[in-house]
Amino acid sequence: MAAKENATPRDCLSCRIVGAVGMVGIGGYLANSACKNKSTAGKYGLSMLSFAFICLGVARYKQTFPFNKNEEFKSKNVIKN
Repeated sequence: MAAKENATPRDCLSCRIVGAVGMVGIGGYLANSACKNKSTAGKYGLSMLSFAFICLGVARYKQTFPFNKNEEFKSKNVIKN
């Protein structure tokens, strides 16, 4: 049996761009809401949430950890002959 290459299916570029722009857009909206918020706790909470969405958008575009689990799980579940 021939050895298979470790080729994980990757998303197309347009799918990654649309997902990343959506998440960064949500982060921008939350950052705008944080600036308008009057309470200090609300500002910090929305700022942290907006930062998280922006980081997820960048990770989606780069296709890093939360979005490439297939490769990670395949390397742990290797069947040895």
